[in-house]
Amino acid sequence: MNEAQLTGRLIQFANYLVGRWRGGLAQVNVLTSMFFGGITGAATADAAAVGSILIPEMIKDGYRREFATALTVASSLCGPLIPPSIPMLVYGISSGTSIGALFLAGATPGVVVGFALLALNRFLLRRRPVNPAAAPSSGWLERGRGFFASFRVAILALMMPVIIVGGVTGGIFTPTESSVAAVLYAIVVGMGMRTLKVRVLWRQIVIATVLSAAIMLIVANANLLGWVMAFERIPQAVAELFLSLTDQRWVFLLLVIALLLIVGLFLETSGAIIILTPVLMPAAEAYGFDPVHFGVVIVFGLVIGLATPPVGLCLFVGCSIGNVTLEQLSRAVLPFLAVIITVYVFFVFVPAASLWLPRLVMG
Repeated sequence: MNEAQLTGRLIQFANYLVGRWRGGLAQVNVLTSMFFGGITGAATADAAAVGSILIPEMIKDGYRREFATALTVASSLCGPLIPPSIPMLVYGISSGTSIGALFLAGATPGVVVGFALLALNRFLLRRRPVNPAAAPSSGWLERGRGFFASFRVAILALMMPVIIVGGVTGGIFTPTESSVAAVLYAIVVGMGMRTLKVRVLWRQIVIATVLSAAIMLIVANANLLGWVMAFERIPQAVAELFLSLTDQRWVFLLLVIALLLIVGLFLETSGAIIILTPVLMPAAEAYGFDPVHFGVVIVFGLVIGLATPPVGLCLFVGCSIGNVTLEQLSRAVLPFLAVIITVYVFFVFVPAASLWLPRLVMG
């Protein structure tokens, strides 16, 4: 989908929806990341694709380089939450939880994070003048035509998450088969729009092979570690430790939040999920937590680590594109992280906020 150059189409649609707001390009950045996250399910891909286009444009429009880069990094965190989410898939495989339910459970937190960032932009950029060039036509007929024209351009990209999530939750295909459907759809769309060339498919296969091999190495070693931990009864010991510390569910959640935010500082998200899920799940089950909700707790908490130093992958992607230092970017991203962590804490302590959609769709 990246090779088919669909990012520009999503930006065009987002610009029509929110470009006329105060701080229009900043709002377009967030909304595009939300759309793009529904295609890739990965924060680093989001930051690289959206950032390479919008960071230079925002700088040219007068935004501070650090702000434009920090916003891109923060908004990219919507990607691993909005379905189809790669970390949710990893958690589902590690815990045996329904992947369709996890996809649906992550949708609400991902959307709320996006709207929270839109609201924060509105506050931070409240003195920035509105761009009159981004205002739509005044007439209802012209507005309607403009909306449908931009939507028609973006609809092919926006159908990707509908196909994947709808197919998995509807029982049409398994999560593994959904990836095949997604690849075939991407090829058909790219070829149909004549933006995807046959000669680049081999390069994409090589890239996918290398990435898959790296993931399989992580999974293989994590399974070995899991066998050792199971043999030594480490998950049971951790569960007993948590149960001995407190019998209060909310205290357990506070301990888990602290653990995940600290681990996210140093470990890559998927690897951390594979390692921590079998350790924390017995304790979560002992406290009576829904495994789908606990998946949101684990994935959301570790995803935040992608934007925190010293090893936040999205920070390094942002530094490379925005040409800023890690220290500058780490300071600039703090207000956005504060809002994201606030949203995270809300969804941790209000399970119904993330579970209502999977319960509505899947019963």
